[in-house]
Amino acid sequence: MAGIVSRLPFALSGRTTTASASFALDGVQYAYAIGGMPFLAAINDDRAMTRAGAEIKKDQFDNQREPGEQSLSNWWLRSQATFIGGEGMLYQDPDQVSVANLQNKHAIMYGHSVGVNPWVNGKLTLLRRTTQRIADASSNPHLVLGWNDGTDRYWSAVGNVLRTDDGTTVSAVTWGGAGTIRALASDGTAYYAADNTNVYKGTGAGAGAVWTATGTANVTLGWAKGRMMLGLDNKLYECDGSGTKTLRFTHLNPAWTWTAIAEGTNGIYAAGYAGALCGIYKFVLDTSGNVPTLSSGGIQTAQLPLGEVVYSLTTYLGTFVGIGTNRGFRVGEIDGNGDITYGPVLFSSGSAVKAVAAYDRFFFVAATNGIDGKSGLYRVDLGQPVQDTSSSAGGRFAYATDLQAQVAGEVTSVTNFGTSDRMVFTVMGQGAYLEHATDREASGYLQTGRIRFNTLEPKIFKFVSVKTPAALMGSVGVSVIDPGGAETSILTISQGGNAVIDNVVMAAPGSAVEWVQLKLTLGRSATDPTKGGEVNGWQLKAMPGVTRQRVFTIPLSMFDKEQTRSGQIVGTEGRTAARLAAFEQLFAKGDAVAFQDLGNDLSCLVVIDDYRFEQRAQPGSNQSNMGGVLWVQLRTIADVVTS
Repeated sequence: MAGIVSRLPFALSGRTTTASASFALDGVQYAYAIGGMPFLAAINDDRAMTRAGAEIKKDQFDNQREPGEQSLSNWWLRSQATFIGGEGMLYQDPDQVSVANLQNKHAIMYGHSVGVNPWVNGKLTLLRRTTQRIADASSNPHLVLGWNDGTDRYWSAVGNVLRTDDGTTVSAVTWGGAGTIRALASDGTAYYAADNTNVYKGTGAGAGAVWTATGTANVTLGWAKGRMMLGLDNKLYECDGSGTKTLRFTHLNPAWTWTAIAEGTNGIYAAGYAGALCGIYKFVLDTSGNVPTLSSGGIQTAQLPLGEVVYSLTTYLGTFVGIGTNRGFRVGEIDGNGDITYGPVLFSSGSAVKAVAAYDRFFFVAATNGIDGKSGLYRVDLGQPVQDTSSSAGGRFAYATDLQAQVAGEVTSVTNFGTSDRMVFTVMGQGAYLEHATDREASGYLQTGRIRFNTLEPKIFKFVSVKTPAALMGSVGVSVIDPGGAETSILTISQGGNAVIDNVVMAAPGSAVEWVQLKLTLGRSATDPTKGGEVNGWQLKAMPGVTRQRVFTIPLSMFDKEQTRSGQIVGTEGRTAARLAAFEQLFAKGDAVAFQDLGNDLSCLVVIDDYRFEQRAQPGSNQSNMGGVLWVQLRTIADVVTS
């Protein structure tokens, strides 16, 4: 099959030189210029020039199974009706990936919070406040351990003083030792307090007696698999009921120090370090006899990155491992062989995480100076993964700041208050803090991620809506934070306010910006300290804030010889073909060009969206008399500039 192939007269695309050249009038009174090429107008009653606004939003096809804000027209919408994904989201943008078969992360996560509880689906409320129960101004680590004898209590050890507290009365315990208490553990009824001489054992608030010797300040204790494990320097011992200790493992490096001990599904875990190296060892039980015994060989089941040291280790529900290190907090998981795999650092306040406890579905983690510069706890929701835990970057779970001490200092210990849902934690140099049974924090806030609608283009943020309970207790305030960090109050809902506050005009930012954040501030009730503000959802409305483009449709004269309005004849025979070819080459490059309205001293950068050349007469020989009207459609891409 034969065909005719001819060479293209110019490149179809590509950029060679900038096509923004301008034209200066010199004698001939041309009407327009495009990319430096002058033209006379061909406007008459039948050929009108038009100027119109360009469409700024394209039609979209919504193929999601469930309707949502993406299916609504006119406004750009972003909303949130639950906060159970916790904090840590920088941009409140859809990721199109479901989380635990629930919904997109942007719909359940947010930026940061202090003093609020996001863990009930569809409700944001105030957390309970704390009270300082035992004050201590020393520089010694303060250790706490919960217990219950029918009443919820905890032991408190700081310096050489051991106490017990039931939330009402603090009682001294004569524990038997005189040195600084280095470790504290319990078998459920008895306490074990270790100094650099001995481990002392006692029950409840009773006096303790020597249980076994230590001989070093590097002591760690842990009750696991029905036995007390004792770490002394680089040696790990198993202790029986009488305090007789049996050496089970000696690390080859004499500088090794054991830091934490925890119970696993089919063994015992012990973490330690030497220099920049740190690891978690597994010790399995030998069940061949009538009574399971601990094997004498330790197997390293997890190695931490170079320079990362484990200071706290807590296992929970036979599956999860809370790992506190000098770099932050990780969640590990125990596989069927009893080995530990761990995920990335979830959060870090810049200080070591030296305490972890667990209750319900949560880990409670030390937050040293991690709550706006003050200390307290983080909470990690093990029931809410925010990334597929089977992936290489697994182990990501929802988290948020939790209880507050309202003071700064190293958090050295955290425990359950007996068997209740209340927590106790300590701040070195300050004391022990107990979660109140009923009273709420005076105030708290949640800050959303940056709302930018998945684009860097500026937006005009216009309205905000907030949903609260019909009979609001406490208060709710809404403010907006712009990219410069300025915070502007938008509205305040007082106690007893409306259930839904719709379409409140946002007075700020005053101009189009790339993104904003909302800040929801909850206040405690002035009449009932057990209640406070509550938010059930928010919505933001915005529109594109880019400079609106305009579209010009202009008929231009394109003849060999043309006559200006003053009667002047310009051009030569045969020039139309060359001018048309030059214009088509300009169009084919697709680059921005200068458009000039020469009669009005107006110019702007445009893109030639389309053109059409209409030739009415039959051309003569050598393309003479190749004249017609050139229709051009131009779209502005930069503001009009007056010359």
